[in-house]
Amino acid sequence: MIRKIARPMLASVYIADGVDTLRNVQDYVESTDSVLKKVHSLVPRQYAAFIPTDPAVAARALGGTKVGAGSLLALGKAPRLSAGVLALTAIPTIAGRHAFWETNDSKEKAARRNAFLTNVALLGGLGITAMDTAGQPGLRWRASHAAQDAAKTVQGVLPGKGETESALDSASEWISERANQAQEAAKAASENVGSYVDDNKDDWKKQAESLLEQGKSVAEDVQKKAPKWAEQAAGQTSGFLGQAEKEGRGWLKDAQKDTKKAHKRVVKAADKAQARAEDALQDADSKSGRALKKASKKADKLQDRADKKIQKAIKKVG
Repeated sequence: MIRKIARPMLASVYIADGVDTLRNVQDYVESTDSVLKKVHSLVPRQYAAFIPTDPAVAARALGGTKVGAGSLLALGKAPRLSAGVLALTAIPTIAGRHAFWETNDSKEKAARRNAFLTNVALLGGLGITAMDTAGQPGLRWRASHAAQDAAKTVQGVLPGKGETESALDSASEWISERANQAQEAAKAASENVGSYVDDNKDDWKKQAESLLEQGKSVAEDVQKKAPKWAEQAAGQTSGFLGQAEKEGRGWLKDAQKDTKKAHKRVVKAADKAQARAEDALQDADSKSGRALKKASKKADKLQDRADKKIQKAIKKVG
């Protein structure tokens, strides 16, 4: 009952002040401008852009806020929120209108001081109203009890000490049993592998000895036949190169009999190339193995060059 009477009484002061501000905005422009300048000087630069610079607009906004919040407080609608809003609007009003320390006139200073103290008292009433829960538990009490209830609920869901110990014992037994099973399986596997190796090692040894004997036989056969293969290859190369030498030398001998042909540059080049091929062939005949193969390839290349040069000489000389 007291709240229903006290709230409208407290709100009426701010409703009347807000209405007067809206009706006579120009009377409050100077004090509002003073407050805005002080706020701009105190607030950091990045936040100063959000503060209005027009004192008339700020005065109207402040008056409208007082009327709206005061009406809600008087009707008992969201009383704590509306009281808090009115407390915020009262601070710039006190600083702008009742700054008694800014005047030197004794009468004006006394009047401002009285108004300042009155508004401070009203601000205290708004603070009490903003904290008044009307007999209902406050947010702090609700939060603490909600935390306690949640803790009790969680504790009720979790298993007790005896159940936890029992579960740990069961898990330990299960792990120990599985470890023993794994150890036995590993032991059995090791025994099976050892038994398999013992049973088959003699057969594996015999197979390895047999493969070794086969390898030795193949190596000996290759070693015996290698000289014959080398001789055959040398004979074929020698025969081929010998035939080419005979044909090339035959034409060169005929060309050298003719003094004019013998002095031709192409004839001299062909004779020189054939001489190199013959030297390479003699060198190949004196070698064997890999050296023979390499020397035979070289002699073959030189003979090819000699043949080409001889053919060139034949075409030019005739």
